[in-house]
Amino acid sequence: MRENRIYRQHRIHTIQLISGLWLASIVNFGKRKMTTGNSLTDAVTRIPREYGSEELAILAAKEYIDGQAVHEQKA
Repeated sequence: MRENRIYRQHRIHTIQLISGLWLASIVNFGKRKMTTGNSLTDAVTRIPREYGSEELAILAAKEYIDGQAVHEQKA
């Protein structure tokens, strides 16, 4: 089993759906602890779309993380 990608203190999980599309989810290490490595708890923010490839899902997750960082800096 390969290690999930880490980007700016977030772990990016990608899951291939039965349809062949990919879904990305993000875990922020700094806020809460998960009960298991793959559980979807309050610590997980889902990317709200499905993507045609794993690369597109990861790119969308990175853009989402970057957008959160910009929003936090403005607040």
